Amino acid sequence: MITVENRIRGVLIGTALGDAMGMPTEYWTQAMIDDVFPEGVKKFYPTQRQDFFGRTMRAGEITDDTANTMLVLDTLVESEGRFSTEKYIEKLIEWKNSLPTSALVIGPSTAKALELIAKGVSMKITGKYGTTNGSAMKVSPIGIVSDYKHLEELADNVELLCLPTHNTGIAIAGACVVAACISYVTSGGNNLDELWNIAITAAVTGQKRGFSIPCPSLVKRIEKAHQITSNYEISEARKMIYEELGTGVETIETIPAVLAMIQLAKGDPMIAAQLCASLGGDTDTIGAICCAICGGMNPGFEDSIVKFLEETNDLNFTLKAYEISKYSPFNK
Repeated sequence: MITVENRIRGVLIGTALGDAMGMPTEYWTQAMIDDVFPEGVKKFYPTQRQDFFGRTMRAGEITDDTANTMLVLDTLVESEGRFSTEKYIEKLIEWKNSLPTSALVIGPSTAKALELIAKGVSMKITGKYGTTNGSAMKVSPIGIVSDYKHLEELADNVELLCLPTHNTGIAIAGACVVAACISYVTSGGNNLDELWNIAITAAVTGQKRGFSIPCPSLVKRIEKAHQITSNYEISEARKMIYEELGTGVETIETIPAVLAMIQLAKGDPMIAAQLCASLGGDTDTIGAICCAICGGMNPGFEDSIVKFLEETNDLNFTLKAYEISKYSPFNK
């Protein structure tokens, strides 16, 4: 029997898996990936000489996506399942200051917000420029402690996370999509058609929150991604998602791409990790979110992969899953 705690562990493993596998191709074009990896990215690689940021990272090493997800998880655990915006920001600043490469790994929305916070600007305002995927990438623990059947309450929790750095309708909508999908899969849900419906409903709910800014419709982008993956094979769908919807750091691009890769992988986290790493654009973030959801649906990872990720990154998925599982509404 697969327990809620097993599924939560699968979410955390999936986050690190998609993040680490997508790390070497982050910010690459699809053409560059096809040239260097003509068969696609099938395993963990270290950074290549073409690394966009000039980094030197080992095969299997995670980035800020997993690191920030764990910061959110720790914040929730320390507050007994309730999210504290102030406590999270303290952890984020401490993490940022401990990284010599922080300028390379912290996203533009978060960097701008932290700069404003350091100047004493109210957190009610600092997130008004944040439209990128920085909250969607780390929101999974919020989904773990929320119930997708109560979307307004879930959105309240998501909004607390988005407030200081991504307090815009589009960013909150995207983060709500991820949180709702995570909640659904940790509850035991594994129907892909239902997942698409939950994503659309969550996007509508989240879009009403935060600062309202001009932006394309996330719902229509999600519907377009569903249409593409329903009517085209993987190779053509991969190209269409990249060229027509985009795979960059903006939430409006990331979320439809995530849902598309889940569909193409049929919920298999390893296939999803390979597809995301080979997609182009923000491959590590798309991979981290996508595989977190797939990991909750299908948490049966090979022991060798789990051990490799844990040893490479000093992680303990079982412990972290245990710590937060007691606050899941489905673990009663």
